Formats: sequence, structure tokens, C-alpha cells
Amino acid sequence: MAADATVGFAGIAMVLAPVVSKPTVPFGVRVPPERTAAAIIRAQRRVYACRTATFAACCTAAAFLLPADAAWWLPRLILVFELSAGLACLQHARRQIMTVKQAEHWFAGHRQAVVADTGWRASPPRFPVRWLLPALVVVAATVVTGLLRYPGLPGHLTLGAGRVVPKSSASVFAPVIGQVFVTGLWTGVLLIVYRTRPDLDAADPSASAARYRAFLGWAAKTMLAVVACVDLTLLLVGLREWQLLRLSGGVLLLPVVAGLLAIIAVITRAGQGGFRLAPVGAGAGGRGDCDPATADRDDDHFWKAGLLYVNRDDPALMVARRFGAGWTVNLGNPAGWLLIAALVGTPVALSAVLAALHA
Repeated sequence: MAADATVGFAGIAMVLAPVVSKPTVPFGVRVPPERTAAAIIRAQRRVYACRTATFAACCTAAAFLLPADAAWWLPRLILVFELSAGLACLQHARRQIMTVKQAEHWFAGHRQAVVADTGWRASPPRFPVRWLLPALVVVAATVVTGLLRYPGLPGHLTLGAGRVVPKSSASVFAPVIGQVFVTGLWTGVLLIVYRTRPDLDAADPSASAARYRAFLGWAAKTMLAVVACVDLTLLLVGLREWQLLRLSGGVLLLPVVAGLLAIIAVITRAGQGGFRLAPVGAGAGGRGDCDPATADRDDDHFWKAGLLYVNRDDPALMVARRFGAGWTVNLGNPAGWLLIAALVGTPVALSAVLAALHA
């Protein structure tokens, strides 16, 4: 059921990606502000929306219509096909826009610039530590419940998919280990994001800086709330495995589904970098420092397929995404590869340790 739900949410994210992307980087292509409503961009938005919505609907229906005894890899195969189709649609739209952009010389007559918020290091936004408390409370409740229940558990436990394992600290407290991993991982990533430089609009830096600060706060609070939802799902899993509650798979997924819907709502409302938000604080007066002759640097060559950022001269570890919302790793920075290795290797190592403990 979790795999089926992933197909559905991946389809939603695929369809909404151009909607939440900044107007000046449609489908990952940098364009001047006055070209954001060009005919080719509007046409490719319609084509992309129609195609990806069709793929998403068909793949989601296929995943949920699979029989209960279907092979475990079938939903994953459907997900791979769905994401591949979405990537193909993105690349088609990107090529069409880049062809017109180059043929018509969209950046001719513009002063290309890169702007920075010099107060970002001196007065960085505060990390919303209080929003981490719900996740920590859920983890603490899971630990206490597991400790109280451990002596009364039988010699063997029935886990997901009917798998029976001997009673041990690893098998009983696996939900707690998962909670600690999820909470620590996402908190660490968000702390890195909080030190990442903002992606500002060269034509209107003050207002875009204010919007980005607001967006960063919204995104971090929502992600920490989602972490609490994931921890709550793992608590429910533990209660079922500890034979305290009889819960169906749909009930177990409710907190995670609620968290994902919250992310979609917040990102759709704010847009990437908060471009849809009304600026507050500095720059709230509108576009007072706007310079129509200035445009962001045409740096498409650093973005491979509009998704992967590779710039060896950029010391940044993470940068704002171009397509969709959020942040991505700078693959030109060696530390970025270390971060990817940690993100991928940690869950693999954790799974191996748990398997060894079960054995």
C-alpha cells in the first residue's frame, strides 16, 4: 500500500513541478523576466500538463488495481516508468524552449548579474527548533511504550508482510531506530539548507530576499511536521507489532499522507523560493529596487538536463532547485558526493545491521 501511494504522490509532484517552479526558469531554462509569458513557454506548459497528468492517472490506477498477491516489485516498476515518462516530458519541453531562446537571442541587451544577500551570514534566519519538539515527543513515547511492553511480548513477533522473527532488542525497537534515523537525517539536511545561500532575483533582490526568508521558514516548519507524522506512523507500526492495537495498513499510512498533503499545499501556495508570497520586512514596499535591464545570469550550462547542478567553481554544498521546489546537491563540490554517500549509505548500513541482529 505504501508503494501504491508513492506512485500517486509522485504523479502529483510531477504534474505540479512547473507550477511551483520560478517563472524565470521554466522547465529548468533561464529566461529574462519579460519572456516568462512567451508563447513557446505557455504552449509547453499545456503540453507537459496534459501528458504528465495522463501518465500519472494511468500509473496510479495501475498500481492500485494490482491484486493483493502481486509481486512486490510491480509497484516499483510502475513508479520507475512513471518517473521516466515525466523526465522525458520535461526534456522535450526544455529542448523546445531552449531552441527558441537561442534563435531569438532572449538575453540580448540585458545586463546579466548575480546578486547576494550580504546580511545572510551576519543575520541568518533562525532554525525553528520548537517545531522539532513534536517529533521528539513521539520518539520518547515510542521508547517508553516499547520498554513497558518488552517483558510481556512472546518469544516471536509477527512483522510486516507476515514475517516472523525472534524477540530481540533489534526486532522490538526497530520502529524506534527508524524514528531516530528519520528525525536525525531530516534535521541534519534542514540545518544544511539553512546555511545555503538564497537564490535571489537579480532584477529585484530586496523583495526576493524577503520572500525567500519567509519561504525557508514555511518549508522547514512543514518538513519538521512531516517528520513528526512519519514518527507517528512508526509508533503505530510499533503498537501493532507489540500486539497493543490491531491496525490496517491504511490507518498506519494516514499520518504520512497528511504530512505529504501539507507539503503539497505549502509549496503550491508559496512557490519555489516564495515567489508567490507577499514580501515582508525588507523589500516589502514592492519592487523599489527593480531594474528591468538586469537579468539573472544565463547559467544553463551548469544544469544538466535542468535537474543536476554541476559547478566546480561554486563552493556551495546545496543550491535551490530549478524544476520543482526544494534544494539539490552541487555535484561539482566533492563534499556534495560525501553528502550523497551519507544519505544513501546510512540507511543501507542500518538495514544491514538490523538484518544481522535479527539473524
